Amino acid sequence: MAASFYRTVLPLLAAATLAHVPGCAVSSLSVRFDVYRSSLLGLPGEEETIALLGFNGTDLALNNLTAFLFARALVSDSTLTAIEMRPVLRTLSRHPHEAGRIPDSLALIVGREINAGITLVGDLERVYTEKYGEVKVFREEEAIGVGLGRSDSRFINKAYVLPHIDQTAVVTATLRAYSIRSNTLIADVSFTESETYRTVLPEPVKDPPEGAISVELVSPLLTEVLARRVVSRLMAVLSPERVRVTRRLIDTRDDRAISAARAGDWIRAVTIWEGIVAGDPDDAAAWNNLAVAHERSGRRTDAEAAYRSALSARPRDRTIRANERAFGLAADDSPDR
Repeated sequence: MAASFYRTVLPLLAAATLAHVPGCAVSSLSVRFDVYRSSLLGLPGEEETIALLGFNGTDLALNNLTAFLFARALVSDSTLTAIEMRPVLRTLSRHPHEAGRIPDSLALIVGREINAGITLVGDLERVYTEKYGEVKVFREEEAIGVGLGRSDSRFINKAYVLPHIDQTAVVTATLRAYSIRSNTLIADVSFTESETYRTVLPEPVKDPPEGAISVELVSPLLTEVLARRVVSRLMAVLSPERVRVTRRLIDTRDDRAISAARAGDWIRAVTIWEGIVAGDPDDAAAWNNLAVAHERSGRRTDAEAAYRSALSARPRDRTIRANERAFGLAADDSPDR
C-alpha cells in the first residue's frame, strides 16, 4: 500500500512543485514559422516603412538615375514596404538644401514628416578618366593577281590600326540607414564599382594626350551600367531573406488558445491571450504566447512589448528567455539578468 502510494502520488507532487519553480514550465509547444531578415537592416517590422531621400555627389545625372532606379527597386520588392519617390522628394523640397548635397540631419526630419520607419541617404563619389589608344588588328583578305592570261586568288593577313578612346568610371557608393524610432544610424554600407567603355574612332587623333586624363563626363551608357550595378549591390544587402525560426508556446490556464494555434487559427489565439493578459497582467505564459503570435504575424513592435512583459512577470523562465534571445532583444534590456 505504502509503495503504491509513493509510486502514484510522489510524481504528481513533483510535477506540481516544478510548476511553481521559476524556469520550469509545465508544458510547452514548439512552433516554427518564417521571418524575413535583411543583412543590412536586421529584422524590419511591419512599421519599418522605408523612404529613400537620394544620393549626394557631383554628378547630378548619376545621382538622379541611381536614386530613380533604387526607389523603383525598393517599391517593387514584395518583402519590403517602401514609399514612392515622389512624395519623398516633395517633402524634401520643403527643406532648403543644395542639389547633390542632402544633409544627413534631414534623414530623421523628413522621415518623421512622411511617417517612415527607416530613411536612406547615400553618397556617390566618382572618378572619370579617358585614355587614347590604338590597336593593331589583322584581317584575312582575298588578294587576286592577274597575269599571263590567268588569275591567282589567295588570302593574306592585312594589318589595320584602330584608334579608340577608353572611358573608365570608378564609383564608390555609400548608403546610410537611419531609424526614425530610435533617432540613430542603424546601418552603413560602402563598396566600389568600376567599368570601362571603349569607343572606336574613325581616324587616329593627332598628338593625343599620354596616359589617362581626368574628365567630367562620360558616355550615358557607361553611367547607366554603373547605376544599375550599384542598385543591384544595394538591393542584395537590403532585401530580406526568408529565415525559418522556432519559438515555444507555454500552456496556460485556458487551453483554447493553444488549441486554436495548433489548428492554425492564430487570430482567435491572439484574441484569447489578449483577454487573459488584460485580466491578469502578471500571466507570463500568456504574454509569451502573445509575443510569439505577434512575431509570427510580423508585428515586431507588439512582439517586443509582449516579450518584455513576459520577462517582467517571470524573469527566470527558461522558455521565455530562450524566445527572447532568439527574437533579438538586447540582454542588458531584459529584467533580472
